[in-house]
Amino acid sequence: MHPARSLLAVAIALLFVVCSAAAQDLGDVTRRIPARRMRVSSGLFDPESNLDAVPIAPHQTITLADLTGPGEIRHMWFTVGAMDRRFTRSVVLRIYWDDAEVPSVESPIGDFFAAGNGMRANVSSLPIEVTSYGRAFNSYWRMPFRRHARITMTNDADKPVNGLYYYIDWLKFNTPLPADALYFHARYRQDFPPKPFTSYVLADIKGTGQYVGTVLSIQSSMGHWLGESDDRFYVDGEQIPSIVGTGMEDYFTDGWNLRLFTHLRAGVTIYEPKGQDQRATMYRWHIADPITFNTSLKVVMERRSYAGLVNPTTGKEEVFDFVYRPDFFSSVAFWYATVPAPRFWDFPPLAERVNPEIFVETTLMADALRTGGGAKVSRKASRSSNAASGPVRQSMTYVQNEGPGGWLEVPVDVKEPGNYSISIYQFLFRDYGVWKVTMNGPGFDQVLDPAMDFYDYYVSQTANTPENYLYGTWHENKVGVYALQPGAYTIRFECIGANPAARIPGTRDTYIGTRVLQERAFQPGYDMALDGISLRKLPWGDMWAWMQDYLTNEKQLFAQRVVAARQVVQQLAAAIERFKADIGEYPQTLDELQVQPSRLAGRKGAWPYVAGARIPLDPWGQLYRYERPGTHNPARFDVYSVHGNARDPSRWIGNWPPPNAQ
Repeated sequence: MHPARSLLAVAIALLFVVCSAAAQDLGDVTRRIPARRMRVSSGLFDPESNLDAVPIAPHQTITLADLTGPGEIRHMWFTVGAMDRRFTRSVVLRIYWDDAEVPSVESPIGDFFAAGNGMRANVSSLPIEVTSYGRAFNSYWRMPFRRHARITMTNDADKPVNGLYYYIDWLKFNTPLPADALYFHARYRQDFPPKPFTSYVLADIKGTGQYVGTVLSIQSSMGHWLGESDDRFYVDGEQIPSIVGTGMEDYFTDGWNLRLFTHLRAGVTIYEPKGQDQRATMYRWHIADPITFNTSLKVVMERRSYAGLVNPTTGKEEVFDFVYRPDFFSSVAFWYATVPAPRFWDFPPLAERVNPEIFVETTLMADALRTGGGAKVSRKASRSSNAASGPVRQSMTYVQNEGPGGWLEVPVDVKEPGNYSISIYQFLFRDYGVWKVTMNGPGFDQVLDPAMDFYDYYVSQTANTPENYLYGTWHENKVGVYALQPGAYTIRFECIGANPAARIPGTRDTYIGTRVLQERAFQPGYDMALDGISLRKLPWGDMWAWMQDYLTNEKQLFAQRVVAARQVVQQLAAAIERFKADIGEYPQTLDELQVQPSRLAGRKGAWPYVAGARIPLDPWGQLYRYERPGTHNPARFDVYSVHGNARDPSRWIGNWPPPNAQ
């Protein structure tokens, strides 16, 4: 086929995929589809059985569907009953097209569905929908295949998945797919620890197709604003990206910071308060604005932003402007391609995907937990519990308490020293109280929260109603990052009062003369409930020391870049003068130093005047600039580097004396 016609056919196929998705499938119902609707599910037609899920043993891979084409997957639904608290990172979805040995879809299930870092979130977007506190996953990405499709799920955790429920809804076509039909891809990658002064690469694709989406997750190593970084798309081998953004929040369609939202084409599903161990997940679907490519596409996100760290000498926070941050980046890139694509990075093992974590399953320990002061502990049913499987399935640690002074103590065993991010997984309810939370152990005595409120402020929100009226709202409450040594610790909860809105209905006696009337009354609520306690060991150490070392290296590197740029500017200026001496005029562009232009055909010269296939980029990855006549050298020319800042001429490095030169 002629190359132009081939590209036109690919473009038509790309347009078909985009338009069909953008139409939200409504166009399909107005005409007959030459296909049969099919489904593969975890359920069987067993009228006397309710066993509709399949188990996955630790480190086991199971095949969910093995489909014979031609066909197209239209919908996938999953819900997972897993013993592992981080199942959204430990359970991995893979899809293989036709006879490919490498999966075109390879991602932890949470990241594929726009919730990273082993967390959960509800999502309401065009191709992805997630409900049930982030536990019911739906994909509406269209996934055509010609001959064969195989879908697997792997449990990388040491704990079993007791029940995986799923639907795979697809169309089996009566006729072959068009020759230029495209294959769906979704690939996970991560980068930690990052190499300083480098950007994060989301995808490095070879082939023909279009990029249709990004899920990006971050775990921050230091405080302050992490989202100043720009997105860059290098299309078809570009040295300089033709698509450049203005900031991370701008790429994800927000502005002036980030906040939680979930829309059809973009959203922020997770966004914790700024600080060390801030976790965030964002998605951006390029369904209405796909990024097409013919030979390759490289997708990059900067790592530079602000950073806030406490100076250990002064005890005050210091802010560093636009520095490279060593945050934990992870992502899923979504695209369509003409052929199933090879991997561009190896899939990381589970130990590298999640933080080491001590998870205290208080519900398993309920019978052994110490209480006093009128508090009593028991297990209580809760369908919003994260414990979806096992002996305490869908239950919580419930503390019935008479009033202030009631207490509960939870033992914690720390085996390795390190910085730990501590989270209390609460159940919030309309009649729960306020509790002081402390922790003590080897050389450690800390108030984690002087007044942790267990009242459910979310009780009126539609997203949680009516489930939270029965079971409460599941809520992770992060209480700080602390340096811990190995040993036995105790986390103590002590009731200090009731939220003014937390009331328990009851009765009271009212006397009218000698007659007693019972009236409806309300009493303060002092109870509480837990879903467990987490201590995640962070993958970085003393960040203040890291920053001081980084700043020293940055100063040296930037000085080296200036020296290197000056050397190249001098070389280019000398080459331009040689060009004029040979040809009799200055070149019109720097490219003429490499290749003789047609207007000078037949004239003798010393091409190339600069060695190499092309003039190199400057140390900041930009082109050297050239003007004739020059602003600084009006009788000759200016050749210069903009020093990474095209809007600040005072910093440019050119063939003229620097501003402070004598």
